[in-house]
Amino acid sequence: MPLFSYMNINKSLLYLSLIITPTWLVYYPGISGPFLFDDRTNILNNAFIRITSLSINELISSAFSGNAGPLKRPIAMLSFALNYFFSGSYDASSFKVTNIIIHILNACLTFILAKKLISLAAAKLATPAKQNTFGYLAFGIALIWALHPINLTSVLYIVQRMTSLATLFSLLAIITYLNARKSSEKNRCTYTTFLYFTSLCFFSLAIFSKENALLVPLIILAIELTLLTDHPPWSRINRLSKEQKATLLSAIILVGGILLTLAIAYSANGYNSRPFTLVERVLTETRVLSLYISLALIPRIDGFGLFHDEIALSTGLLTPITTFTSITFILLILLSALLLRKRNPLYSLGVFWFFIGHMMESTVFPLEIAHEHRNNLPSIGIFLAVFSFLLSNKTQRNRYFITLTICAFIVGATTFLRSSQWSNYQSLAFYEASHNPNSPATQALLSNAAYQAKNYPASANAIKKAMELDPQETAYALHYQVILAISKKEIPEELQQLTLQKIRQNKFSPSTQLALDHITGCINKYRSCKPLRANVLAWIELYIEKQPTSAYLFYLKGKALKSLDNSIAAKQAFNKASLLKPPFIHPLFDLVDMYFSQRNLREASLIIERIVQLNNNYDLNRSKEIKELQSTLTILEQRQHTL
Repeated sequence: MPLFSYMNINKSLLYLSLIITPTWLVYYPGISGPFLFDDRTNILNNAFIRITSLSINELISSAFSGNAGPLKRPIAMLSFALNYFFSGSYDASSFKVTNIIIHILNACLTFILAKKLISLAAAKLATPAKQNTFGYLAFGIALIWALHPINLTSVLYIVQRMTSLATLFSLLAIITYLNARKSSEKNRCTYTTFLYFTSLCFFSLAIFSKENALLVPLIILAIELTLLTDHPPWSRINRLSKEQKATLLSAIILVGGILLTLAIAYSANGYNSRPFTLVERVLTETRVLSLYISLALIPRIDGFGLFHDEIALSTGLLTPITTFTSITFILLILLSALLLRKRNPLYSLGVFWFFIGHMMESTVFPLEIAHEHRNNLPSIGIFLAVFSFLLSNKTQRNRYFITLTICAFIVGATTFLRSSQWSNYQSLAFYEASHNPNSPATQALLSNAAYQAKNYPASANAIKKAMELDPQETAYALHYQVILAISKKEIPEELQQLTLQKIRQNKFSPSTQLALDHITGCINKYRSCKPLRANVLAWIELYIEKQPTSAYLFYLKGKALKSLDNSIAAKQAFNKASLLKPPFIHPLFDLVDMYFSQRNLREASLIIERIVQLNNNYDLNRSKEIKELQSTLTILEQRQHTL
């Protein structure tokens, strides 16, 4: 191997070490932080994650136990199960260390990919830049991306491993594709086919980590259209006649239109539980995208947050006026990318990369308005665009490294401060609330932190502020009643009437559903929640009036009735829940527990048989829990026989 190749390898290793070390250091304080919000539903409360062996059945059950997306995100769910297995418990620090390692791997892959893209851009422009220039520009892109606080929630918010794993496999898919393209130019057919197949495998792993990886082919298309235009894979199209080209173009437009229509139709039902319409969301997302760009370029610590629910909805092009200015801003950026595609193709690619990366989570789908983790892969495009202007022989290395060091220190210090703030639940809540005082969800976070510290007056004040900030979210009123009950305060009738009014007027949001699930569990387990029992039943009854065919609501009704010792009505509700949505197994487990407690072993045995039959057609295998029920039944039968 020539001497310069060894030198390039050594420099690359040096660059990678200079990426890995500071990235680990800035995230280290956050390792001691807690599980949060969606971590509970996807990990802590997911029995399938708690695997006790590496058997095929347990691994498959854990992999497909998620409900976060239409594909169930089995790769991410499996990684959580393996984390649990090897740590032996729900040790948040081990989960976070895994996330940091994935983030570091992503930073290394960003360096490798950026170096390839810079090399392609230089070749296209016939720029007399040297190979070492490619290396230190790629190093700058990867370092800033790795240290940037916009990626913090992708790392320290454990469940967002779904996002970082999707980024990992997406980067591998793109890198492998570029290697395949290079190999195809050398007519190495077998090796090229192997690389394309490997790229497809990485792409599959990416989409089964999180569905937004479906956009990777569009990112690859952007690379083809900006950096690889000399020998595109579709060059044979040029041999087609005008009529054939027109037919092909029409087919592409038709397929695109069908996909867009299907996406909108798929999204429509999701807006039933959201406080905004499709049009309002699309308009608001233009301001959100502008916010993301501003945070990437100017990382203000008070601009970041776990939630961004304080963002006002755009109800029209001029309401607020920033909607119009944001649309104009985005169009100007896209126009600049089109105009500079020949003079600076790397800039054009970066711009297209960013907007392609947001086509799923920042468009028509009825997701929450804004989350920083959505920038994990798209933000690479921003840094490609910024650093593209340094791709010239006029770049002075010393000045470059001084500037890079200053920028890396700023973004790294900001991430270190945020990571330190995330080191424990109380600190996280305090700083998030101080940075985002008008965020209802952040006030709810502060309320929960004060509640855990048994500072009930502060908890009540924070949740009341959340209620004032977002009167359309019923969950805050429900939590307020819980706080009053646990602090042994009387629950005013006026508050109950206000809560019922909110239930009538507001949509049944995901947050409200989680709150009801938590509270129905509380009234069955803890004496402090007992004063809520009648109120909770009234809430659920009112929701059932709005959704009379909801199996889940009847399941919650059964739990509420059970807490009131109305066993006959509770059994009826559980039975109805299981029949409304076959195979809805959850209520049947509660029924078995009730029959066990009443020593009605005959009915318990019949319900277990129903569970066994339903389990054969159920998405998730409940065999482990069924065996536990059967074992309990056997023990109780033996005791009954002995007596």
